[in-house]
Amino acid sequence: MKKVLSFLIAFCLAVSFVPAAFAEWDLSGMSFDELVALKDQINLAIWNSAEWQEVTVPQGVWQVGADIPAGKWTIKPLQGASTSVETGTSVSEDGTSIPFGSMISIKTIVSTAHKRFDASKHVSEWSVDLHDGEYVKIDDGPAIFTPYVGKPSLGFK
Repeated sequence: MKKVLSFLIAFCLAVSFVPAAFAEWDLSGMSFDELVALKDQINLAIWNSAEWQEVTVPQGVWQVGADIPAGKWTIKPLQGASTSVETGTSVSEDGTSIPFGSMISIKTIVSTAHKRFDASKHVSEWSVDLHDGEYVKIDDGPAIFTPYVGKPSLGFK
């Protein structure tokens, strides 16, 4: 009897929390800026979740810590395409470029399925460590960001 009673209590408690998880949020009172800030917070939470695997980042200049979570990332172009990625410590006044003096790195990444891919000249992915406050410029096509999973094993024992 104790087991049945314990099960019923646990079941009732579990069921009582389900509606809260699926409750609708009234966003009608929020301003445009508040909605955008909420969306940014949700995107960062999704990117930091264990279930998230990759995201396609469109062309543009993005701030690490605000738009892209800080951390080590593997960046690839779309299948059959190429992309250019720059990182730096500041952004131009108009927000469209990374000034040469603040540039940390620049890399052109070419998909192995690209018609002009040459393994002796191109890289098909790039692993980079991005820190809060840095900037990333994606140009010449979107880039796919995937959490870095480490170098492949070379088989040494």
